[in-house]
Amino acid sequence: MFDGIARFYDLLNATLSLGRDAAWRRRAVREAGLRRGGDALDVCTGTGKLARGLRGAVGASGTVTGIDFSTAMLAVARRRIPGVEFSEGDATHLDTVESSSVDAVTIGFGLRNIPDRDAALREAWRALRPGGRLVVLEFAQLRGPVFGRLYRWYLTRLLPRVGRILNPRSGAYSYLPVSIAAYPDAEEVSRWMRAAGFDPVRVIRMTLGIVTLHVATRPSSPR
Repeated sequence: MFDGIARFYDLLNATLSLGRDAAWRRRAVREAGLRRGGDALDVCTGTGKLARGLRGAVGASGTVTGIDFSTAMLAVARRRIPGVEFSEGDATHLDTVESSSVDAVTIGFGLRNIPDRDAALREAWRALRPGGRLVVLEFAQLRGPVFGRLYRWYLTRLLPRVGRILNPRSGAYSYLPVSIAAYPDAEEVSRWMRAAGFDPVRVIRMTLGIVTLHVATRPSSPR
Protein backbone atom coordinates (compact mmCIF):
# COMPACT_ATOMS: atom_id res chain seq x y z
CA MET A 1 0.00 0.00 0.00
CA PHE A 2 2.73 2.49 0.92
CA ASP A 3 4.78 1.60 -2.15
CA GLY A 4 1.68 2.38 -4.22
CA ILE A 5 1.30 5.93 -2.91
CA ALA A 6 4.98 6.89 -2.72
CA ARG A 7 4.93 9.20 -5.76
CA PHE A 8 1.84 11.03 -4.51
CA TYR A 9 2.46 10.90 -0.78
CA ASP A 10 3.80 14.41 -0.19
CA LEU A 11 1.20 16.02 -2.46
CA LEU A 12 -1.62 14.14 -0.75
CA ASN A 13 -0.40 15.05 2.72
CA ALA A 14 -0.05 18.73 1.90
CA THR A 15 -3.45 18.82 0.20
CA LEU A 16 -5.37 16.86 2.80
CA SER A 17 -3.82 18.67 5.77
CA LEU A 18 -4.39 22.08 4.13
CA GLY A 19 -0.65 22.65 4.35
CA ARG A 20 -0.45 22.13 8.12
CA ASP A 21 1.77 19.04 7.88
CA ALA A 22 4.89 21.20 7.42
CA ALA A 23 4.24 23.06 10.69
CA TRP A 24 3.65 19.78 12.53
CA ARG A 25 7.01 18.46 11.38
CA ARG A 26 8.80 21.68 12.31
CA ARG A 27 7.44 21.43 15.84
CA ALA A 28 8.51 17.79 16.04
CA VAL A 29 12.05 18.77 15.08
CA ARG A 30 12.15 21.51 17.73
CA GLU A 31 10.89 19.14 20.41
CA ALA A 32 13.63 16.63 19.56
CA GLY A 33 16.05 19.04 21.25
CA LEU A 34 18.91 18.36 18.87
CA ARG A 35 22.11 20.36 18.76
CA ARG A 36 24.70 20.84 16.06
CA GLY A 37 26.77 17.70 15.72
CA GLY A 38 24.03 15.51 17.17
CA ASP A 39 22.80 12.16 15.88
CA ALA A 40 19.18 11.47 14.95
CA LEU A 41 17.17 8.47 13.82
CA ASP A 42 13.89 8.88 11.92
CA VAL A 43 11.86 5.66 12.05
CA CYS A 44 9.07 5.11 9.48
CA THR A 45 10.77 7.91 7.56
CA GLY A 46 8.64 7.57 4.42
CA THR A 47 9.69 10.16 1.86
CA GLY A 48 12.08 11.73 4.35
CA LYS A 49 10.49 15.09 5.07
CA LEU A 50 10.90 14.83 8.83
CA ALA A 51 14.46 13.57 8.32
CA ARG A 52 15.14 16.70 6.26
CA GLY A 53 14.22 18.85 9.25
CA LEU A 54 16.44 16.80 11.53
CA ARG A 55 19.29 17.22 9.07
CA GLY A 56 18.96 21.00 9.37
CA ALA A 57 18.98 20.77 13.16
CA VAL A 58 22.19 18.72 13.51
CA GLY A 59 24.09 20.48 10.72
CA ALA A 60 26.91 19.16 8.59
CA SER A 61 28.77 17.72 11.59
CA GLY A 62 25.81 15.61 12.73
CA THR A 63 24.23 12.46 11.33
CA VAL A 64 20.65 11.56 10.41
CA THR A 65 19.47 8.06 9.51
CA GLY A 66 16.04 7.33 8.06
CA ILE A 67 14.58 3.82 8.23
CA ASP A 68 11.43 2.50 6.53
CA PHE A 69 10.13 -0.81 5.17
CA SER A 70 8.76 0.71 1.93
CA THR A 71 11.35 0.56 -0.82
CA ALA A 72 9.37 2.95 -3.02
CA MET A 73 9.13 5.54 -0.25
CA LEU A 74 12.86 5.26 0.37
CA ALA A 75 13.58 5.72 -3.34
CA VAL A 76 11.70 9.02 -3.25
CA ALA A 77 13.53 10.07 -0.08
CA ARG A 78 16.96 9.32 -1.55
CA ARG A 79 16.19 11.41 -4.63
CA ARG A 80 14.90 14.40 -2.72
CA ILE A 81 16.77 14.56 0.61
CA PRO A 82 20.56 14.91 0.57
CA GLY A 83 22.75 14.30 3.58
CA VAL A 84 20.60 11.57 5.15
CA GLU A 85 21.43 7.85 5.22
CA PHE A 86 18.24 6.06 4.21
CA SER A 87 17.95 2.31 4.67
CA GLU A 88 15.29 -0.37 4.62
CA GLY A 89 14.41 -1.76 8.02
CA ASP A 90 11.85 -2.82 10.58
CA ALA A 91 10.86 -0.45 13.40
CA THR A 92 10.57 -3.38 15.80
CA HIS A 93 14.05 -4.77 14.99
CA LEU A 94 16.51 -1.95 14.38
CA ASP A 95 19.34 -4.38 13.72
CA THR A 96 21.64 -1.81 12.09
CA VAL A 97 21.32 0.72 14.93
CA GLU A 98 23.71 0.43 17.85
CA SER A 99 22.43 0.74 21.39
CA SER A 100 22.72 4.20 23.00
CA SER A 101 23.91 5.70 19.72
CA VAL A 102 21.52 8.60 18.95
CA ASP A 103 20.32 11.76 20.65
CA ALA A 104 16.79 11.67 19.24
CA VAL A 105 14.40 9.19 17.65
CA THR A 106 11.42 10.50 15.70
CA ILE A 107 8.39 8.66 14.33
CA GLY A 108 6.10 10.73 12.12
CA PHE A 109 2.68 9.19 11.45
CA GLY A 110 4.17 5.73 11.73
CA LEU A 111 3.53 4.30 15.19
CA ARG A 112 -0.15 3.85 14.32
CA ASN A 113 0.87 1.52 11.47
CA ILE A 114 3.17 -0.75 13.50
CA PRO A 115 1.45 -3.91 14.81
CA ASP A 116 3.87 -4.44 17.71
CA ARG A 117 4.09 -0.94 19.11
CA ASP A 118 5.62 -2.06 22.39
CA ALA A 119 8.56 -3.57 20.50
CA ALA A 120 9.02 -0.39 18.46
CA LEU A 121 9.10 1.74 21.61
CA ARG A 122 11.58 -0.59 23.28
CA GLU A 123 13.83 -0.37 20.22
CA ALA A 124 13.63 3.42 20.27
CA TRP A 125 14.60 3.38 23.97
CA ARG A 126 17.52 1.08 23.22
CA ALA A 127 18.80 3.27 20.38
CA LEU A 128 18.71 6.46 22.43
CA ARG A 129 21.53 7.72 24.57
CA PRO A 130 20.57 8.40 28.21
CA GLY A 131 18.82 11.76 28.22
CA GLY A 132 17.82 11.42 24.58
CA ARG A 133 14.31 12.08 23.33
CA LEU A 134 11.69 10.11 21.46
CA VAL A 135 9.26 12.32 19.51
CA VAL A 136 6.13 10.70 18.08
CA LEU A 137 3.94 12.75 15.74
CA GLU A 138 0.54 11.17 15.16
CA PHE A 139 -3.10 11.81 14.34
CA ALA A 140 -5.56 11.81 17.21
CA GLN A 141 -9.25 11.19 17.68
CA LEU A 142 -11.60 14.10 18.36
CA ARG A 143 -14.70 13.44 20.41
CA GLY A 144 -16.27 16.90 20.67
CA PRO A 145 -19.93 17.22 19.64
CA VAL A 146 -19.36 19.76 16.86
CA PHE A 147 -15.76 19.78 15.66
CA GLY A 148 -15.40 16.06 16.38
CA ARG A 149 -18.36 15.30 14.14
CA LEU A 150 -16.99 17.55 11.38
CA TYR A 151 -13.56 15.94 11.66
CA ARG A 152 -15.03 12.44 11.42
CA TRP A 153 -16.99 13.49 8.32
CA TYR A 154 -13.76 14.80 6.79
CA LEU A 155 -11.87 11.61 7.59
CA THR A 156 -14.52 9.11 6.52
CA ARG A 157 -16.16 10.93 3.61
CA LEU A 158 -14.06 13.67 2.05
CA LEU A 159 -10.52 12.40 2.58
CA PRO A 160 -11.00 8.97 0.89
CA ARG A 161 -12.68 10.65 -2.11
CA VAL A 162 -9.86 13.13 -2.61
CA GLY A 163 -7.32 10.32 -2.20
CA ARG A 164 -9.06 8.24 -4.86
CA ILE A 165 -9.11 11.20 -7.26
CA LEU A 166 -5.39 11.80 -6.88
CA ASN A 167 -4.48 8.10 -6.86
CA PRO A 168 -7.42 5.90 -7.94
CA ARG A 169 -5.67 2.55 -7.43
CA SER A 170 -4.64 3.08 -3.83
CA GLY A 171 -6.72 2.11 -0.82
CA ALA A 172 -4.43 4.04 1.53
CA TYR A 173 -6.82 6.89 2.16
CA SER A 174 -9.65 4.53 2.99
CA TYR A 175 -7.28 2.80 5.41
CA LEU A 176 -6.27 6.08 7.09
CA PRO A 177 -9.58 6.91 8.87
CA VAL A 178 -9.96 3.29 9.98
CA SER A 179 -6.46 3.27 11.48
CA ILE A 180 -7.02 6.61 13.25
CA ALA A 181 -10.31 5.40 14.75
CA ALA A 182 -8.55 2.27 16.06
CA TYR A 183 -5.58 4.17 17.54
CA PRO A 184 -5.77 4.71 21.32
CA ASP A 185 -6.00 8.10 22.98
CA ALA A 186 -2.96 10.09 24.04
CA GLU A 187 -3.11 8.89 27.63
CA GLU A 188 -2.90 5.25 26.58
CA VAL A 189 0.03 5.97 24.25
CA SER A 190 1.77 7.75 27.14
CA ARG A 191 1.32 4.62 29.26
CA TRP A 192 2.99 2.53 26.52
CA MET A 193 5.97 4.88 26.59
CA ARG A 194 6.33 4.78 30.36
CA ALA A 195 6.11 0.99 30.28
CA ALA A 196 8.99 0.99 27.77
CA GLY A 197 11.11 2.97 30.25
CA PHE A 198 10.57 6.59 29.16
CA ASP A 199 10.20 9.29 31.80
CA PRO A 200 9.00 12.00 31.64
CA VAL A 201 6.42 11.82 28.84
CA ARG A 202 4.76 15.00 27.58
CA VAL A 203 1.79 15.38 25.22
CA ILE A 204 1.43 18.40 22.93
CA ARG A 205 -1.83 18.84 21.03
CA MET A 206 -1.83 20.81 17.77
CA THR A 207 -4.38 22.16 15.28
CA LEU A 208 -7.39 21.88 17.60
CA GLY A 209 -6.17 18.49 18.80
CA ILE A 210 -6.27 16.57 15.52
CA VAL A 211 -2.53 15.86 15.86
CA THR A 212 -0.50 15.05 18.95
CA LEU A 213 3.18 15.09 19.75
CA HIS A 214 4.44 12.73 22.42
CA VAL A 215 7.83 13.84 23.71
CA ALA A 216 9.44 11.14 25.86
CA THR A 217 12.89 11.07 27.45
CA ARG A 218 15.12 8.10 28.16
CA PRO A 219 16.22 8.78 31.76
CA SER A 220 19.86 9.51 32.37
CA SER A 221 19.94 7.08 35.28
CA PRO A 222 19.52 3.31 34.78
CA ARG A 223 16.01 1.85 34.69
